[in-house]
Formats: sequence, C-alpha cells, structure tokens
Amino acid sequence: MPLVSEYSRPCTSLPGAVFARWAEPRSWPEWDPEVRHVEFGSAAAMGARGRLTPSSGPALRFSITDLLPNELFTNTSALPGARLEFEHKVTASEKGSVVTVAIRTRGPLAKLWSRLLKKPMSGAAQSSVDGLIGHLERQA
Repeated sequence: MPLVSEYSRPCTSLPGAVFARWAEPRSWPEWDPEVRHVEFGSAAAMGARGRLTPSSGPALRFSITDLLPNELFTNTSALPGARLEFEHKVTASEKGSVVTVAIRTRGPLAKLWSRLLKKPMSGAAQSSVDGLIGHLERQA
C-alpha cells in the first residue's frame, strides 16, 4: 500500500467537529482547495457513493470504504489496476485533536500509480488538513 502523501496537524477543534466536515462530502469544496465540486446524494455511510471533481484532473467516482464516527473516514476511487484511498483520521488531544490525512494506492498497479501521483499530489494531504483546520477556526 504505497503512500502518495500524508500530513498531520493539531487543532483546537474537537474530533466531532472535524469528523462532521468529512462526513458531509458536499461541503468539501468549501474548505479543501484540492476539491472543485462533489456530488453526493445520501448520508455518509459505508458504501455510499459520490462523484468528486478535483481542482485539477478528471472527475472520479468515490465510495466510503471506512467509517468510524468521530475517528476515521476513508473514501476510495478506482484507478485502472488500483484504488486511490484518502484516509482521514482524527484523534483527541489535550487541546482539541490531531488531524491526519493519508493518501495511498492499493492493488496490482499500486506502485506504478503511486509513482505517477506522488509529485502532482505531494501537497494534497497538507492542503486538505490545512484547509479544514482553517475553516473550523473561522467558524469558531
């Protein structure tokens, strides 16, 4: 499971507030500069599906593949011969929480896709985390 990008940062928001933004995919373009548009018609639940248009690149269908309220949210998109996973974790800390996003590839062509995506997506995890934390701080 090759790593494409990963970033962690503490914030003053509680895990529930962080998770609530992840669990509302239609809100992602409001705070994640890597996301231009999201179509998502249902509540966030295991197996729920949507369509994401990134700020650069083609639109991708995604599904929620891991969901543990107030802790973990993973959305996965299919690539030829692999899957692209965006794992979002939040853990409680003394001053709020620690937010982590890890982007990985899985499958037979995971290593190839990781090499292809590593440079163009090198800052994607950080911009997602920073965007979310900035949004939450402005809302506080």
